[in-house]
Amino acid sequence: MARRNIYFKEKTEREVQELVQIEIQNGATHGDVNFSSVVNELVGIGLMVKKHQGEGNKFDMEGFNRDLIRRVSGSREGISIMMAMLSEMYLRIRGEDVDNGLEEIIDRNLSSMSAAEDKAESKHFLLEDN
Repeated sequence: MARRNIYFKEKTEREVQELVQIEIQNGATHGDVNFSSVVNELVGIGLMVKKHQGEGNKFDMEGFNRDLIRRVSGSREGISIMMAMLSEMYLRIRGEDVDNGLEEIIDRNLSSMSAAEDKAESKHFLLEDN
């Protein structure tokens, strides 16, 4: 990662610190979230928005959504692959039969990942009234 020294307006720095504190209050550790990681995430989002701005001040919401979905689905797929590899390594280290136990442990881990996504969604988004 590149390291840059930049200056922030006091208001911007306070808002980033507030975001960090909110994540820590929601259970994140300092290793999970810190000032640098939050700023990096915000800059990434800002670059995506800037990239999808059309001519003038028009914002290409469809292109932004397409790019966002592509990145999220790619991240989820990568996490699923890593989870499968770690599950296989775990079974091999324990000396268990990889062929019989792998499918069960991967299924359990993917179910846990989906449950965590649902929990995060309910925490960060309002449910729509039907």
